[in-house]
Amino acid sequence: MGELYKQATGTKAVEAVYRVGADTLNDLASGALDYGIYDPVFATAQSREERLRMIGVSTGQRMQAIPDVPTMTELGVPRDLTGWFAAMVPKATPRSIVDAINGWFRQVIATDEAKVFLNRFGGDPWVGGVDEAQARFLKDIDDWKEYVRIAKITPQG
Repeated sequence: MGELYKQATGTKAVEAVYRVGADTLNDLASGALDYGIYDPVFATAQSREERLRMIGVSTGQRMQAIPDVPTMTELGVPRDLTGWFAAMVPKATPRSIVDAINGWFRQVIATDEAKVFLNRFGGDPWVGGVDEAQARFLKDIDDWKEYVRIAKITPQG
């Protein structure tokens, strides 16, 4: 996300590498760092404790978990980069079983308890169908090829 931000805004910044996000807190507080880009779990926890102030999210729409934080697009930096997770099964799994598992997950995600749990950790529930999720997965693979190129990440393998 840092490289995408720099490219989109023309910002000249030197990357400071830390082992974990928490290691950046003292340098941010002292002014040794101007800004940081964090995952929502870390950022929302630090914001809740008033150690950091979130100024924007990379998602295409405001997050339910943190509705007062604008999107980068609203701030003038068009972006729609959303992290997500999914339940997956082997490709040969019969569609009836896939649909049953999807139905169970959809029931759980639709509960208020699931929403509260996910929001607490900086996430929003996303309930999609099997085909919709597969399409999103394949699109994100293509998108990440470009992100890796922009960030000059050396492929491993």
